[in-house]
Amino acid sequence: MANILDYIQWRGDVPFSCSPFNDIDGLILAELGYVPLDDIVPSDFSMAITVENAFKAYSPERVPEKSRIVTFAQDNQLFEAMARSERFKDILLTGYVNIVEAEEEIQFSAMTCTVGDGTRFVSFRGTDSSFVGWKEDFTLSYAAHTTGQIYAVNYMNDNFTKDSPDLRVGGHSKGGNLALYAAAFCKEELHDVIKNVYSFDAPGFREEITASDEYTAVLPKVKSFIPESSVVGMLLSNSLEHNIVKSSVNGIMQHMAYNWELIRNEFVLTDRLSRSGTVINKALSGWLADFSDEERKTFAEAVFEVLEARDADNFNDIMKEKWSSYAAMLRALRKLPPEQQSILKDAFRKIAKNALS
Repeated sequence: MANILDYIQWRGDVPFSCSPFNDIDGLILAELGYVPLDDIVPSDFSMAITVENAFKAYSPERVPEKSRIVTFAQDNQLFEAMARSERFKDILLTGYVNIVEAEEEIQFSAMTCTVGDGTRFVSFRGTDSSFVGWKEDFTLSYAAHTTGQIYAVNYMNDNFTKDSPDLRVGGHSKGGNLALYAAAFCKEELHDVIKNVYSFDAPGFREEITASDEYTAVLPKVKSFIPESSVVGMLLSNSLEHNIVKSSVNGIMQHMAYNWELIRNEFVLTDRLSRSGTVINKALSGWLADFSDEERKTFAEAVFEVLEARDADNFNDIMKEKWSSYAAMLRALRKLPPEQQSILKDAFRKIAKNALS
């Protein structure tokens, strides 16, 4: 079945003036946000670079291996296809921000794309391969707000006004969470400027967020898409009506946007989660409900203490020497304080119990 790369091949010669912006375009610009464009796309909104020229200045070989996420090769293919297509090559890129701070546990990146119809799409990057990014994701389960969410709000407030062209904001995975949070809690004058919010298999929020007036007010503008066996997109609450997309693969790899099926300019949708998706949803939801905020925090700290035992700072480092990494992590697991070991064991026990109930 076709995916977003096929879409560009089929419809890349059709300008936005002939075929209006659609949901597939939203996913493509969200995925473009994963491409590391430091020193290529200007951070200053008074300057911009086209997709075509940005690709000419981009060299995948220069990207450090630790910065390469699972879809790195496909993202490069996507970028090249966009640069060679009439539909995407003249999109203007600006406002690039990329912040990774281990001590502050922040992984935040955003970029603004001016589309051929004159609107702008703010693309918030999802989680990269760094432990910093994944650790921040865990924070969503026990903290009302994350630093990345605050950065996303500031990005909107600092760069746009009530006189700005119409905005779409979106992102894949954590990027979708940031987009929705930023749209809900940015300054009020921007609410009329924001046309749509795209959430592609993004984790949800704690109940104090979803119950707020700001969050409720933005819901009619949100377009949420999740795959049949969604894991990430079913975490926490979001009060959204999801569009469930058929996927060409099974399991966790459904999270990757390149496995989502489409026909022409529309996703192939189904009306329900797969059986495995339902089981995973029950397991994780039950586990989160059973654990206190402090237990969730202890669980996250224990997991990353074990992962970092190999003196690695990203998942690529672990996979390069996975057997020695596993041995180091096992030793670290045994050295954890009894409380953390107990929390880890209890968490996995509850996940299994909720999955089978």
